Amino acid sequence: MPETIPPITPRNATIEPSAGAPFEAVRVARNVLHTCRTAGLATLDPGSGYPYNTATNIAVEPDGTPFFFTARLALHARNIEADPRISLVLAPFNKGDALTLPRLTLVGKAKLIGEADVPLAKARYIARYPKAKLYLSLPDTQLYRLNIEGVQINGGPARNASNITPSDLRTDLSDADGLEAEVTRLNAIRGKASRLAALAGKKSGAWKITSIDPDGINLASASDLARLWFEERIESVDQLAKVLTQTSKG
Repeated sequence: MPETIPPITPRNATIEPSAGAPFEAVRVARNVLHTCRTAGLATLDPGSGYPYNTATNIAVEPDGTPFFFTARLALHARNIEADPRISLVLAPFNKGDALTLPRLTLVGKAKLIGEADVPLAKARYIARYPKAKLYLSLPDTQLYRLNIEGVQINGGPARNASNITPSDLRTDLSDADGLEAEVTRLNAIRGKASRLAALAGKKSGAWKITSIDPDGINLASASDLARLWFEERIESVDQLAKVLTQTSKG
């Protein structure tokens, strides 16, 4: 069998782990994935072969799969149609020195979201970016998922890890069907989302819950995102209620 070439070529220098500062690579990577609003999207130009980079909003499905919008006439949409290999870089842009903050690079293949899944994907996208209603209604709207094949996380100076895998970023949704339905009910409780955002380290304001999965709760305001992680995996509405009660008393 032919040798499989990794999507990110490993560095040929030996790096002594003790030389770097310790950090929880998987947790940092997952947190960046769930809380970054903007991503750099790199595609391959079909004529020149050069990378073509643009900025885009990033949304995340409950299982941790990132997805994004593009107009069919956009250059990057044309590039993806010719070659689905892309790269996304997620980082807290406009929040200080980028090289001192965590940044996550994902590589893989973009796949057009099927027609049956588009309404739910649009709803999730709009929950993060309410102004998206303006352009998601356009006839040439397309939504793409990234099937992640390679991951690189850099947590800042002397903090990097290339040994985490795409599966480290995923959330197992099995046996947790009822959690997503709790989003509407909890958002209807006055001040609930704002209190949860505060527990996630954010300032109070007009927050709303955008999704709930077995590992945590995603929240959004007009200009920021937050992730409240559960200490243990939950799979039922009863478990969720218990965790939220305990959290509010903490």
